Amino acid sequence: MSNGSIRRYTKPAIAFHWLISVLVLGMIGLGLYMGDIPKGTPERTFFFNLHKSIGVTVAILVLLRLWWRAKNPPPPLPAFLPDWQVQASKISHALLYLCLVLMPLSGFSASQFTKYGVTYFGLFKIPPMGWESREIYSLLQGIHGVTATLLIVLVAIHILAALKHLLINRDGVFQRILPGK
Repeated sequence: MSNGSIRRYTKPAIAFHWLISVLVLGMIGLGLYMGDIPKGTPERTFFFNLHKSIGVTVAILVLLRLWWRAKNPPPPLPAFLPDWQVQASKISHALLYLCLVLMPLSGFSASQFTKYGVTYFGLFKIPPMGWESREIYSLLQGIHGVTATLLIVLVAIHILAALKHLLINRDGVFQRILPGK
């Protein structure tokens, strides 16, 4: 398969993709680890603040990425791909973006109904904008948890599809998002 005719993503889109990917994979690992940290410990406070700080950063990067994508649509998938793969790609990307918006939004919103708020990398505090409410916090944390599970599944599918294109099909689709030439 000739890859010379396959159009690549723009450099900013590639940078957003890989930066957000690394942060999200780190957040998934961090989120899973945090559940086992005993309440009331300095370690728990540190990791929860780190998780929230990275989450706010991811939210900002995702919004910038969506803005960039609106102004610079992604390159079309190659014409040789079956229609079902093109449709599956569109649906999975839409669901990934939905999760990437909903995850930090639900996590940040949940923090607004606690006494803690968000301390951004120890630099400044975003105080709670709501009131302490265990019920609202639990609802938003439930959304955060369900979205996390969906995101993990979608990321796994995304990685497997990328590896299929790279290692099995060898069709150049994966290379569209790689940095460099």
